[in-house]
Amino acid sequence: MEQTLTSPLTCYYDLEPASQSSRRKKWPVLIGTHGYEGNKESMMRLVQRISAGKMIAASLQGPYQFWLPDRDAGGAGEASALASGAAGGRRRVGFGWGTNYRGLDSVAFHHHAMRQLIATLVRDHRADPERVFLVAFSQSCSYNYRFAFTHPGMVRGVVAVCGGLPGDWKENPAYQKDAAHVLHIAATEDHWYSPEENRQYRADLPLRAASSAFRFYHSTHRFPRTAIPHIRRWIEKVAA
Repeated sequence: MEQTLTSPLTCYYDLEPASQSSRRKKWPVLIGTHGYEGNKESMMRLVQRISAGKMIAASLQGPYQFWLPDRDAGGAGEASALASGAAGGRRRVGFGWGTNYRGLDSVAFHHHAMRQLIATLVRDHRADPERVFLVAFSQSCSYNYRFAFTHPGMVRGVVAVCGGLPGDWKENPAYQKDAAHVLHIAATEDHWYSPEENRQYRADLPLRAASSAFRFYHSTHRFPRTAIPHIRRWIEKVAA
């Protein structure tokens, strides 16, 4: 007979305040979430390049850690963390957001952590609660979509890179229409998300998004660095 118990699970994030050269009272905020095998440091580097000191930059780390295969960094995932193994060697650790086992528990954890992080940034770092943006790579894209469209008013815009929509995007009544603006970036050579799947995402996004922009980049399953200037301009436009 399966039973449950509840235990606290620490969630880590990196933070960089916006430049203080301006007298702006409240700052827009950009929160990054990494892909499967990634970590907060790898995503923070991208968030910092997008924010360029004009936004509060944060990177939230997935709660589930695991050893990665012993291979060079820069493979399918974005992992770069190192940890000491039992035999004294150094092994890389990756992080993820969940699996299909009790998947709703992982979704609930992501929602709770994201709400806490946004509240902390607003309370302690002068973040503007009306200009919160999320940027995700790969696995975390669907988690951010679920969060933004389940909690209307908490997120102004969602940037999804090389990821997918939630499987219940069309029929889940929890997702509210016009809850957020969306920029979805796809890769032409993505072995996880095919061009056909991405074209379907492009058709389905307007069903709920306040506005939707979609761009293909000639790339494999990686965050295309050439997309960074466009992402920054899109955020600035939507935040205005």
